[in-house]
Amino acid sequence: MDVIAWPERDRAWATRYRASMGARPVPADALGERERQLLAAVHAAGVPAAELFGDARELAAEDAAELGTADEAVRTSQGGGLRPALLEAGATLVAIAVVGAVLTAVRSGWAVDVDLASVLVALSVTVAFLGWVAGRALFSAGRPLPAVGALVAVGALALAGIGAAAGVGPGHVLARDVPVPLWGAAALVPGVLALVAARRTRQPVLRESWDDAEWLRRFHHALRTRLVPSATARGHVTEVEQATRAGSSSAFDEFGHPVVLARQVADADRTARARRWWISTVAGTVMPLAVAGLILAMDSWGSLTIPAVVVLLLSAVLALAGRRADRPWVGRR
Repeated sequence: MDVIAWPERDRAWATRYRASMGARPVPADALGERERQLLAAVHAAGVPAAELFGDARELAAEDAAELGTADEAVRTSQGGGLRPALLEAGATLVAIAVVGAVLTAVRSGWAVDVDLASVLVALSVTVAFLGWVAGRALFSAGRPLPAVGALVAVGALALAGIGAAAGVGPGHVLARDVPVPLWGAAALVPGVLALVAARRTRQPVLRESWDDAEWLRRFHHALRTRLVPSATARGHVTEVEQATRAGSSSAFDEFGHPVVLARQVADADRTARARRWWISTVAGTVMPLAVAGLILAMDSWGSLTIPAVVVLLLSAVLALAGRRADRPWVGRR
């Protein structure tokens, strides 16, 4: 439904509602039906939507809790297909380009010499980030072996690029006095292209053709990648296998998509939740602290060293404070 279908006075409200629902796991048909119900209620009541329903974002949160599905959450998240991976890759590339352009402008002014070694290092860092996105997508899809293969391959490429940069050394200038805005615009191109490709890529459809052996294997892998303990994961697989043998339907017909079921089981498992919390907390705090330590030890940022270290320290503190509120042993009892 187009927002223009709403009365003019309610279009801003409808836009906020739609934007709030955009990132929530609500199927498109359910969302369209809900919006038609809201519009019909507005026409019947003859009052503004804000007066009838209240805040658009609060209503969106309530509707998402009722209409959201686990299948949609998997379909639109990491591991759900090419589109989510392209979105994350595009956002990552854009962020790298913006940060690089700002740091370059602060350190070198409005013009910079582009040398071969710097280009090789930049490409290596980009490959590493993209490989991380691809590895996470495969890992979240319950495919650990391809994920490890992707991470090893991109790690080798990144190290090869950095080694080549060290071999080339400084002094091989490709272009002199390149305007930083032009350099930044060129660096933004890959990220923008990835985001455009994501927008043009159809939302993936969860696979519906499974034989029982493949279903059980993917279910087990998805449980393990969500950090469910090995013995617990084997127990769940055995239960499904026994139920399938006792019945006349397939595992997919009986239990649905294996990754969807695995995420539901993992979310209900306290040990798995605690493991995921610790890993994400350590990654969000230790990594900024490690980078801050390297910057401080190398002291190659000149006058930007202390500000950069302070920003990274604040990032670690904020990450720890944010994760503290999500402790699984406190939030879920």
